[in-house]
Amino acid sequence: MDNHYQDKYDEFIRNTFNSSLNFVFEVTKCCGYSTFISIYKQQTIIELYAKIIYHFGENNKIKDLFFISTQNERIQIPVSNQLLSDFVSSHICCNPSRLVPIYDLPKPVIYRLYFDDGCCNEHQCSPSYC
Repeated sequence: MDNHYQDKYDEFIRNTFNSSLNFVFEVTKCCGYSTFISIYKQQTIIELYAKIIYHFGENNKIKDLFFISTQNERIQIPVSNQLLSDFVSSHICCNPSRLVPIYDLPKPVIYRLYFDDGCCNEHQCSPSYC
């Protein structure tokens, strides 16, 4: 029975990091805490917002969701019904690419997003991104 559990768990991890099906984002709060969020590529940006809210707790409101481009620009992620695959593609297929993985290969492709819930104060937040 233990092998069955381990097999299912290993399959779950493989599917979570399957880059043909999912995006994995490292969502970083302005206080510095971060966690991985996996979401299907065919889901929408609104569904990404919902997943982040559910993960961090429904009491958290998203004041701002963004990423920092390779040119050090703050790129807002608008609340919309746009597919995540289209949004990400538009930022990785440009020259120079604005959205790049935060970990080197052969690690799975993971992009960093920043999440501002408005709860930070000047002593907690990193001025470089919030």
